[in-house]
Amino acid sequence: MLIAVFSCWLSQTLPVQAEAVTSPKTCQIGVYLTSLRDFKPADKSFSANFWVWSVCPFETPKPLESLKVVNSNEVNKNYSSFSRSENLSDTFKASKNVFWSEEEISTSLYYNWDTKNYPFDRHVLKITLEETQLDASTFLHAPDFAGTGYQKDMDLEGWKIIDFKIAQENFPYRTSFGSPGIKREINYRSRLVISITINRESKVSFFKLAIGVYAAVALSIMALLLDEDFGDRMGIFVGNLFAVIVNMQAATSDLGSSNSVTLIDFIHIIAIIYIFISASLLVYTRFLSESDKDSRYLMRRFAVPILGGSFVVLNIVIIFHAAIVG
Repeated sequence: MLIAVFSCWLSQTLPVQAEAVTSPKTCQIGVYLTSLRDFKPADKSFSANFWVWSVCPFETPKPLESLKVVNSNEVNKNYSSFSRSENLSDTFKASKNVFWSEEEISTSLYYNWDTKNYPFDRHVLKITLEETQLDASTFLHAPDFAGTGYQKDMDLEGWKIIDFKIAQENFPYRTSFGSPGIKREINYRSRLVISITINRESKVSFFKLAIGVYAAVALSIMALLLDEDFGDRMGIFVGNLFAVIVNMQAATSDLGSSNSVTLIDFIHIIAIIYIFISASLLVYTRFLSESDKDSRYLMRRFAVPILGGSFVVLNIVIIFHAAIVG
């Protein structure tokens, strides 16, 4: 009797042994980028081709089979292979054999292009690969830093890669996805994030968009020097104003809409203001001519030099600011 009571007391007072904690399974994952193309700010997208591979010390799970390309518009798997081979590398030294698999993937991805400082804009494009079946407590990606990279001779359509990184992160989902086996409020999934920083090199498209604006402002300022009829000169201002507005809409269509005023928007807005000022000066000279006062001296010595010079200086300042900020 006493022995039974003592045993019951002892079982209640001694600490309960903690459950064994198991480490998540890990495979080494690497990526080699072969193509980066179709940069479409208006469609908020870009396309990429890349090889992805995994090296695992176990046959299952196979991480490439449950890998998802996050924020993808379209994904095509062009080639895949799986094999078991002798482990001759320093990866997973305790394993005599490893299981190697690879896939070639082509995808179109969503990206919100920030063209505020176009054509001096820089962007960080991301290709994110996520494990879809196992949470981070069960499986984690291990980046293959040595093997990951990109093809140096890619045609980037006027862009240049200035940085390339790969990293692993655990992404939180505040849901159990309805699984009765998950009690946690936050569910983590392992992600592999490839970050590609690109810098725009070609400025040809900017020249094409801006040349019409600068020509319209120059013609409007030079129209103040003409001696033609008031109606003819006013028609020049109206035509120039219409041309700038149409060009602004074309630029928005090419670069995509933005919630902020971009450099190209600012150039168009300044042009509209200067054309309006020039038209206002023309109206003022009309009043001067009706009062028998010569307005040509005022236009040639003050109005035209001030308008032309201030427009050039203002454009130089905002373009240099955009180039520095990037």
